[in-house]
Amino acid sequence: MSRKILVMTGSARRGGNSDLMADAFIRGAEEAGHEVIKYEAAAHPIKGCLYCDTCYSLGGDRACTHDQEFNELAPLYESCDTIVYVTSVFWFTFPAQLKAAMDKMYALMVGKRPFGIKESMLIAVGAGKEDFKYEGLIKSYELTARDRKWKDLGHYIVKGVNDYAAVKETEHLEKIEELGRRI
Repeated sequence: MSRKILVMTGSARRGGNSDLMADAFIRGAEEAGHEVIKYEAAAHPIKGCLYCDTCYSLGGDRACTHDQEFNELAPLYESCDTIVYVTSVFWFTFPAQLKAAMDKMYALMVGKRPFGIKESMLIAVGAGKEDFKYEGLIKSYELTARDRKWKDLGHYIVKGVNDYAAVKETEHLEKIEELGRRI
C-alpha cells in the first residue's frame, strides 16, 4: 500500500542529527514507493496558537487568521495519511518550532476540516543517555496519536548523540532508512 507521508522535522540545525535521520527515513520510504513531503518546522516561523477560534473564518483555505505561514502546512495535514515526527529533544519534549506547528492542528478541528492523517511515528535524537530524558517527548507523542485516533507505528529513539552530524558515526541512519522501507 502506497502512502502519502508527511515528515515533520523540528531542529533548526540543517544537516544536523535529526535532519540526517529524516533524510534517511525519506530515502527508505521513497524506495518503498511512498510519496514523501518533508516539512521543516524550524524553517517556517509558525506562531503559537492564540486560541481565538477564528480558524477558516476568512474563507477559502486560509486556516489561520493570524498566521500566513501555517496556511501552507494545513493542507498537508488534510492530504497526508501518515505523519512522521523526526526531531531532537528539547527539555524533555518537542522543540518550540515543531510544537507550534502541532498546536495549529487545532485549526482543522475548529474549521471542521478533514484530517487525512491516520497513522504516525516518532523518530528522535538527544544528547541524554538516560531513558527518563525521553519520557516527556514519547508520552506527548503517544497522547497526540491517541487523541487524534492515529494508528501508532511506534518510536525510534537515538540516545547519547549531540554533536553536529554525529549520528553519521552510528548504525542508526541505516536502521532508520530501513524503517522507511518497512513503513
